[in-house]
Amino acid sequence: MLQAHARPVPSQRDQIALAELLALRHWPPARGGKPARLALKDGRHLSPVRGRGMEFDDTRLFQQGDDIRQLDWRLLARTGELHTRLYREERERPVFVIADMSAPMQFASQGHFKSLLAAYAASLVGWAAQRAGDRVGGQVIRASGAPSLHKPTSTRQGVTGLVTAMAAAVGDAGEQRADLLSTLRQAEGLLASGSQCYLFSDFRQLDDAMVTQLQRLARRCELQLVLLSDPLERELPAGEALCFSGGGQQLRLASQDSATRQAYAQRFNQRLAAFEKLGRSANISVHHWSTDNHPLFEQEGGL
Repeated sequence: MLQAHARPVPSQRDQIALAELLALRHWPPARGGKPARLALKDGRHLSPVRGRGMEFDDTRLFQQGDDIRQLDWRLLARTGELHTRLYREERERPVFVIADMSAPMQFASQGHFKSLLAAYAASLVGWAAQRAGDRVGGQVIRASGAPSLHKPTSTRQGVTGLVTAMAAAVGDAGEQRADLLSTLRQAEGLLASGSQCYLFSDFRQLDDAMVTQLQRLARRCELQLVLLSDPLERELPAGEALCFSGGGQQLRLASQDSATRQAYAQRFNQRLAAFEKLGRSANISVHHWSTDNHPLFEQEGGL
C-alpha cells in the first residue's frame, strides 16, 4: 500500500503517458520542497565571492582601499574600530538533465523500465527547478534517431518540450546504444560555471575516457549521477540456460554453470565499483537505483 505522501506510480511499466509526466508539475516534491538540492534563479544562489551584492555575509577590520560606503557604523560605535561589511555575490545556477533512453535502458525484468525511471526522475528535477525560477535544459539520448537537445530556459514551455521528448523516448523499440561520451562533451559547451547537472543512465560505457570527462565537467558544475540497473543485469538466476535477443542477435548463457554466473556478476560489480569511485571526486555525487528498489515512488522528498 502506498504511503499518504507517495508519488503516483506510472500506470504501465514499459511506457509512460505525457500526461503523467506533466502532472508531476503539480506534485508536492516538484514544488520546491528541497531547495538546497535544486537550482534557483538569479538572486538566490550564493557564491563565496567577497564583493558587493544583495546578501550580507560577514564583517572584517577596515583595510586600505575598502569602499567607505560599506563601513559598519553601528559596529564602529560599539567597538571604536572601523569594520567593512562583506557580501556574497549572487549568481545563477542553471539545471541540465541528461536522460539516457538508448536501447539498453528499455529494459526491466522487475519493476519499471530503466528509461521510464530516468524520465520520471528527470521530470521531477526539471519541474522543481522551473518552479523555483531556474533555467532548465537537457538532452535526451534515444534508442532511435538523433539525441534531442533542449537549451536551458526558464519557461514552462521549455520544460514541457523536454518532458515531451522523454515521454516519447520511453519504450522506443530502436536498437541504438548511447554515445554518452560525445553527449558529455557536447553538454560541456552548454553548461555555465556553477550549473547543476543530473545524469540518468546505466553507465554501460563507463571507461577511463568517460571518467576523465565527468571529472572535467565537475570542475565547473555540480554533478548528480544516477546509475540505473536491473536485478537480472547484476546476477543470473541459477537454473536453465538463458537466451537474450536484441539488435538482430541472440546470446545464450549457461546460467546453470556457477563459473558463468560468477563471471557475469563480476563484470557488473566492476562497473559499479568504478562508478562509486567517481563519488569520491569533488562535486560529484553518485546514486545506484534498481528497477525494483528506488526512491521515486516513496514518500515525499525521497529524491
